[in-house]
Amino acid sequence: MKTTGKTKTLEPPVFDAEGYQTNLTDLNGTPLPNLSKVKARPLGWGGAREGGGRKSTGRQPVLLRLTPKTVRDLRVTARKQGKTISEIAESRLALAFA
Repeated sequence: MKTTGKTKTLEPPVFDAEGYQTNLTDLNGTPLPNLSKVKARPLGWGGAREGGGRKSTGRQPVLLRLTPKTVRDLRVTARKQGKTISEIAESRLALAFA
C-alpha cells in the first residue's frame, strides 16, 4: 500500500461522567450535525387524542369470585341465549334485588 505522506493523528476518546463520548466529529466518515444550530421539532404523531379510545357505556367493572360451577352455568346459559356473561349475570342480579 502506497502512503501519501499525510498521517492523520487520532485523538483519544473523551468521555463525560455518564459514559458518553464527547469529542466525536464524524461517524464512519459522515460529519455529525452541529446540535447547537439544529432546532428540535416535536413529532406530529403518537400520544393521546381528544375523544380517542373506547366510548363509555356507563357500566362499571366489578370483580367477582365465583365457583367454577357457577361460571360454567353462566357461560352455558349465555351461549344458549346468544348473550354475554355480563348480560346474563346482570339480569339475574336485577331479579334478585327487585
